[in-house]
Amino acid sequence: MTALEKAIADIVTLHVSEAEKRILERLSAASDKTLTFSEACDYLKMSDYTLRNLCKAKRIPHRTVGAEGSKSPRYLFSTASLDKWKREEEAKNYRREEQSS
Repeated sequence: MTALEKAIADIVTLHVSEAEKRILERLSAASDKTLTFSEACDYLKMSDYTLRNLCKAKRIPHRTVGAEGSKSPRYLFSTASLDKWKREEEAKNYRREEQSS
């Protein structure tokens, strides 16, 4: 392979990689949905009690809708944020098991 061919191949590889990143970002943004509290329970396969406690402790990504200090706030969730949170939690759990061995 000549120097010119290698340079062209490197440029093509770089541009393809950048295009792939942009496409993946657009796909993940397009598939992001807002879930209600009950939909998030189903999505995460957890009880409403557990999810409410995670929200109150601010241990799970969510948005609160309603008046400040309301006794019954309305929680909304992003599927993209929940997916990222699940991956991070799984990584934490894996590291804990690894450390205790």
